[in-house]
Amino acid sequence: MNNYKQISLKERTLIEYLLNVQNKSVSFIAKELNRDRSTIYREIKRNKAAVIYKAKDAQFTRDINNTLSHQNEINKYKEFLRFLYANFNPKSFSIDICVFKAKELGIKAPTTQTVYNWIKNKQIKIKSKDLLRPRFWWRRSSKYKHYLWEISKMNSIPITYRPKNISHRKEIGHFEIDLVVSSGNSSKAIMTLVERVTRKGFAIKLESKTMKHTNEKLKELINKENLNIKSITKDNGMEFNLIHEVTQELNIPLYTCNTYASCEKGTNENFNGLIRRYLPKKTNFTNLKDDNIIEILNEINKMPRKILNYKSAQEFYETFG
Repeated sequence: MNNYKQISLKERTLIEYLLNVQNKSVSFIAKELNRDRSTIYREIKRNKAAVIYKAKDAQFTRDINNTLSHQNEINKYKEFLRFLYANFNPKSFSIDICVFKAKELGIKAPTTQTVYNWIKNKQIKIKSKDLLRPRFWWRRSSKYKHYLWEISKMNSIPITYRPKNISHRKEIGHFEIDLVVSSGNSSKAIMTLVERVTRKGFAIKLESKTMKHTNEKLKELINKENLNIKSITKDNGMEFNLIHEVTQELNIPLYTCNTYASCEKGTNENFNGLIRRYLPKKTNFTNLKDDNIIEILNEINKMPRKILNYKSAQEFYETFG
């Protein structure tokens, strides 16, 4: 039990793929992950909602529970934390020494690894940058690289696997999608599609937020603007649950943000905030015309933006105006 390691997000993503796409058994999945069958069985049973196991939802639940349990654990060592804050010095009184000296003085202290875990999870005042030799936990390589190609065939790829050239805005053609909803009980909405490099936005009015209608309007917008789309990043809104049908027709990848992390598509969130300057949250879209939307888009797209890749942006504007 002392050697047990919690299931990681990459392992959960692999479980989702093998279980939902490949229809593999619990025993097969356990063997692939080199885990006990009971561990995989409990993981699926605890996190299976609506018959489907979702890796990102399971990870979100785990992070919440982990934070609460760590906080309860930290509360047991208040005296040690006071000693740590008073004596820690990266050059002369390291974490290891603090733990050793605290135990010598009869102060209840955790293990050195536990303190490093607190630092990693940002649960105490000492940060990784405060250490003499900062630890870069995120540089560890994955044991499951051979599955990345198979995972990419899933309807929606977790944003964790989105290539760096997209995240760093090195290539044009990668878009983020979202809705700006009407006020009250109206089912009307505006679908926004924003290019990551240039921040140029496109929009179209929706008469309803049903998945089928959303897909129809997305295809209409793409054809109308003649957009050369290389990928789309979405959030977990139900209106986008069938958008993979469109991306599969276009033969492009679809990335999904983590649960409750719409900030991971911040380009679109910022663009929607600009639209809200013209259409505040209490605005009803029932009488909103296409000409009104075009006028708003023209105003927003004229605004100066910070563009990281000027050559790509220049090429984009030559194509789309």
